[in-house]
Amino acid sequence: MNKIYFCLIVFLFLSNFSFAQKKVSRSTFEGRHHMLSKDELNSKLNTKDFIETNAPNGNVRNIAEFERNQGVIVANQTYQNINYFGFPDSMIAEMSEEAKVYILVDGINTNDLADELSDLDNINMDNIVFIDAAYDSRWTRDFSPWFIAYNNPPQVGIVNFQYNRDRPNDNDVPIALGEFFDLEVFGMNVIHTGGNYMCDGMGKAASTDLVYEESIIEGISDAAVNTRMEEYLGITDYHVVEDPMGEYIKHIDCWGKFLDVDKIIITQVPSNHQQYDEYEAAADYWANQISSYGNKYQVFRVYTGISNDGNGAPYTNSLILNNKVLVPITNYSEWEPYNNDALAVYEQAMPGYEIIGVMEVNYATWESTDALHCRTHEVPDFEMLHINHIPILDTVDYAEQFQISANITSYGGHSLIANMPKLHYSVNSGEYVEYQMENMEDNIYAAWITGIQGGETIEYYIEAEDNSGRNEKHPFIGEPDPHKFIVDENTGVKTHKNSYIKVFPNPATNHISLIVNNLPTGDYEYDIFSIEGNILKNGIINSSGNWQRFIISTDKLPSGIYIIKLHNNRITKSYRFVIQ
Repeated sequence: MNKIYFCLIVFLFLSNFSFAQKKVSRSTFEGRHHMLSKDELNSKLNTKDFIETNAPNGNVRNIAEFERNQGVIVANQTYQNINYFGFPDSMIAEMSEEAKVYILVDGINTNDLADELSDLDNINMDNIVFIDAAYDSRWTRDFSPWFIAYNNPPQVGIVNFQYNRDRPNDNDVPIALGEFFDLEVFGMNVIHTGGNYMCDGMGKAASTDLVYEESIIEGISDAAVNTRMEEYLGITDYHVVEDPMGEYIKHIDCWGKFLDVDKIIITQVPSNHQQYDEYEAAADYWANQISSYGNKYQVFRVYTGISNDGNGAPYTNSLILNNKVLVPITNYSEWEPYNNDALAVYEQAMPGYEIIGVMEVNYATWESTDALHCRTHEVPDFEMLHINHIPILDTVDYAEQFQISANITSYGGHSLIANMPKLHYSVNSGEYVEYQMENMEDNIYAAWITGIQGGETIEYYIEAEDNSGRNEKHPFIGEPDPHKFIVDENTGVKTHKNSYIKVFPNPATNHISLIVNNLPTGDYEYDIFSIEGNILKNGIINSSGNWQRFIISTDKLPSGIYIIKLHNNRITKSYRFVIQ
């Protein structure tokens, strides 16, 4: 930055404070790229330490953003005794209605800040929590910890990574939060940043290839990155993709976001945009990937228009906070149609959620590479009631009954209340009926849908409640956006009624035999899932339509309960088996 440019920035920064209350400006370049400031670059303290630890024991599950959260981490900033955040103050009040707001402060007078916040409309001050910890910047998404469930019974822990910025205090925030929340911290030696990461809570995750580029500089190979992501986070299917945006920052949340296990939203730009082909390729890639549910991803596109930096509005840079979705929107009148369309896309993708547009303000503007998601980080419910379920989806073959099973676990060790869990389902958009699910073993529950005819549409969700008062559904929102499948009308009853599939031996040891007969001809993919929902093995079989036996090795799978799912584009069948 040359001297004239730097002086101009300082002048604008100071003048903003002089002419308008709480109007804070900063270097556009620094903000867009989350880069170090001039003071940081000149500091001799801009080196960070990192402590690598052993990986967690037992099964590990990286908790997704769209699961139940108890709070959100944000960072307070001050300038000349003025407190402000990286978003409108009103958003603090909005989030406090739903969860705790954990505000990082660094030695400031929190009484004064509390007094300021208490003046906000509808704020719940009982949900405002100050955490006194050193930090360098406002980008809590980038440096905050990733939360995992590990051990059996599950407990929540923290995974710390080497933050890819030379900000020593930011780099140590996960350790400080581990002490604050009394959670064990696991040090994973991968160079990373939270804005370039998203997961589905079932063993799949995604980043741009920035993670490989920066890790290899420190001598960490791509293979080592993948191995550590699995060991520390339980990520068995890591999608490391090219960045369509063409920006230095290469953060995935600038152009894409998991909305659910099988839903993703991807930026759409005008056809004359220089990166148009790259964005379309990214959308096409995800439309052809298989989600942890066994179906292809539902891809939703949000149109950004063109802004001064050429990348449009950052609509994918949103925060999911339980049943609220906070979406950054711009305050220019000519952008109002784009704002409305963006919110409509979220409403289409996430029916039943409260979609909230958060307008930028003069002291917290949105940029294509730095918006609402960058400046917040969710904190999961440490005692969550977790429902793990592989749903029946799309069009399926006829069956006399459909088994709906789930692994339901209280991370707080709470027992389920009487008459729980329940299966709720409707046929052809009729009224929902409910059945109590049967406890099969341990935390496995099942119920059966019977009497269904070819051509009928089934919508369903699972509900559970424990004696702590936690009530959860699967999918998260329940009835407004249930799981849905259609029984094949043309071929189900007439052709497939006598299809025969069996898995034996059960319990198994080093292999299982998959017996099929009268299964419609064609290729079928099989996936073997752990009871936590992670895909551990997959392959392809070809059905001749006659009796066949396929032997599948299981000698590398530990003892436990597994589900094998057999599926193609028309048929999905799932079976449970045990390995001794």
